[in-house]
Amino acid sequence: MAEAALAVASIEIVPSGKALGADVIGVDIRQDLSADQLRQVRQAWAEHLVLRFRGNGEVPLQRLADFSRLFGDLDRAPVASQKMGQDFAWQHPEITVLSNVLVDGKPVGGLGSYEAVWHSDMTYNATPPKGSALYAVEIPPTGGDTHFANMYRAYETLPGELKERADHLRCVHDASRNSAGSCA
Repeated sequence: MAEAALAVASIEIVPSGKALGADVIGVDIRQDLSADQLRQVRQAWAEHLVLRFRGNGEVPLQRLADFSRLFGDLDRAPVASQKMGQDFAWQHPEITVLSNVLVDGKPVGGLGSYEAVWHSDMTYNATPPKGSALYAVEIPPTGGDTHFANMYRAYETLPGELKERADHLRCVHDASRNSAGSCA
């Protein structure tokens, strides 16, 4: 009986078959992961770049932050996010709420839906974070899709001349504009 209690649920990684992405089955992010589960999830992240954990139900924000910390240090929510709508940073400084919901004419969350456009998270930092954890609270029946780009694949498939040119270029995001292109 004690042996069954120690058994760890198996994890299944189901690749999307696309340039990136995989579903992780058998992990409830509301629960602590064993060392082996964490190793498997980290390996899947390294291989597939984007992981999707479905069916976890409601995840308390503190637990989402704790789960995210398993993969590295967390950045604080951008200061600009505190200027646009209801600020949640005082409750969870590492979590930025994005929403297209308005309450009393103000967006829910610091950025409203301004970040719901193509962007890279926190590229204004000298060393941007390794990744971002997204948690969907409500998903519309249509639309609301989130897309990702495999920049490793994009670089690898560049023609040689363009790849050589890109090797000598640098891009600096100076934070004078936010991800949506508006002045910060």
